[in-house]
Amino acid sequence: MHDLVIMGTIVNGRKIIRGSIAIDGGKISKISTGILKGEDVITLKRGQTLLPGLIDVHTHLRDFTEKPKESIRTGTMAAVHGGLTTVFDMPNTKPPIIDVVTFHWREEAFRGRAYSDYALGFLLSGNCGEAQKARADFYKVFMGASTGGIFSEDFEGDYSCAPGVLSVHAEDQATITRRPERPPEAEVLAVKRALNTAEKLKKPLNICHVSTAEGMVEILRAGLPWVSFEVTPHHLFLTMRDYGRNPLLKVYPPLRTERDRAFLWKNFSRVPMIASDHAPHTLEDKESGAAGIPGLETEVALFLDAANRGLIGIHDIVEKMNLNPIRIFGIKNKGLEVGKDADFTIVDLKKEWVVRPEEFYTKAKWSPWEGQKLKGKVVMTIIHGSVVMEDDEIIGKPQGARINVENECS
Repeated sequence: MHDLVIMGTIVNGRKIIRGSIAIDGGKISKISTGILKGEDVITLKRGQTLLPGLIDVHTHLRDFTEKPKESIRTGTMAAVHGGLTTVFDMPNTKPPIIDVVTFHWREEAFRGRAYSDYALGFLLSGNCGEAQKARADFYKVFMGASTGGIFSEDFEGDYSCAPGVLSVHAEDQATITRRPERPPEAEVLAVKRALNTAEKLKKPLNICHVSTAEGMVEILRAGLPWVSFEVTPHHLFLTMRDYGRNPLLKVYPPLRTERDRAFLWKNFSRVPMIASDHAPHTLEDKESGAAGIPGLETEVALFLDAANRGLIGIHDIVEKMNLNPIRIFGIKNKGLEVGKDADFTIVDLKKEWVVRPEEFYTKAKWSPWEGQKLKGKVVMTIIHGSVVMEDDEIIGKPQGARINVENECS
């Protein structure tokens, strides 16, 4: 008799099956197309589908001295509310995670406060010795100044130092200094430089939030198997015209043209990962010009809605928010396989709802999609075999844990 059995429709890679998943000790113990017996049984309702636990590889959870914007607690509550079982914490915090002491402070801050599982990042900027000692889950470089102002003055040196996968914010600092509106060439120049260095070093590189057609063309043309990239929901669903109507939509890199947006969609099948770049600010900070868009609680739903409109398949969400993040970042304890953590995102593809940010768990009580009706909703989030969110209600205490990754420090 298993601890827990979940029965219903399951998305397993590109296959959709009817079956059962058994969980014992917080791990997947059996996957079957038959009926399994458990001490507890969750039978999915008609219209509900189980996805492997979804992963967001780019979030800013603030905290430290910026708790009014977001805390680890509220950010990870927002994550599980939105159907995300693991989030990657960006290290351009205040203070920034650029030394071992601050890294351990961040590690301690997550313990007992995180509702989702998490990966901890380390910010590289001429601090190779500290990075080598930190044993982070991933590393981050800003080629141009963003929130926090720190950027890499020696990109190749920082990249070569990274003990694990390096995520890069690719915007050219010289272009930003000359043109603070961050035109497309800021991204394209930085992407070209990053690719040239990647070809030389042959080390894992992830290019964050690609927003331009030209930037994506350069990555695809290079065809380097150790280079991945991510695209955000806001660059797929919004354009600079939306920003013209709503100045709260200021974000780095900026929203682009309809041509860019259409190109990203046209080549969506070639996008390895979707990531929210959840970047919460107070409304006062946004009105003063802060850059960033909150997205943890709308990200999955936007793509469920896109699936209902025939733009993508449900398997695309699994590929870009589970399978590829696991492969690219070398996550050892995740995936829909026997022996892996029992993390699941359960969705109702037919459920319609209206985006109401005042009901969200993030401290950023606004959304670009406020008032929009979406078809498709996360109805349950399960982490380590425990239900942590059901029907918009967070359940239980925070029990999130740090992921296990394979890197040079493992």
